[in-house]
Amino acid sequence: MAVGEVKRPKELERYLVPDERIVVIQRRHWVCLWQPILLVVGWVFVLGWLDTVLGQDQRLLFDAAMWAWFFLVLRLVWRVLDWWRDVFIATDRRLLSTYGLITRKVAMMPLGKVTDMSYVRTIPGKVLGYGTFRLESAGQDQALSTIQFVPRPDETYRQITTEIFRPPARRATDVRPPPGSGSALPVVEPDDVWWKR
Repeated sequence: MAVGEVKRPKELERYLVPDERIVVIQRRHWVCLWQPILLVVGWVFVLGWLDTVLGQDQRLLFDAAMWAWFFLVLRLVWRVLDWWRDVFIATDRRLLSTYGLITRKVAMMPLGKVTDMSYVRTIPGKVLGYGTFRLESAGQDQALSTIQFVPRPDETYRQITTEIFRPPARRATDVRPPPGSGSALPVVEPDDVWWKR
């Protein structure tokens, strides 16, 4: 399994119709967690500095800083769990994003409504391997208009645009006449025509 790919969660059975085919399923790039990780690590250095600078009579300030660090660790754990449950799915019919840790939410856009899809890769995105997708539909605001921190954006973009531009599948009831057989409609000549007189 490549980086960013996700095993198909059982939860998806609630949202997908039986014959819907999954094209892409992945979670956002881990770099979306940079801020809470940096805060926890940076606060460790602040605690070390406070421990050397503060005297025994100022222990209350150090204890308050320790509680603040503990709160930041809890926040990081919450954000990691939230990131783990945030999944982006592209099927042959629509784009979905499931997110939320306690209250589960689903944002969806049918592929037929997508009029324009572009993606942006910043310099950090090129180095770390992520991008941002922007989806537009015919003048409507959609729940799923921006997808940030998409891992492997080049490959994902190609997979999704292949589905967008794929010709619609023919139904089994659509019968085509064999090539060169002419019109499938019967031709009926009137009885009273000038050349038969």
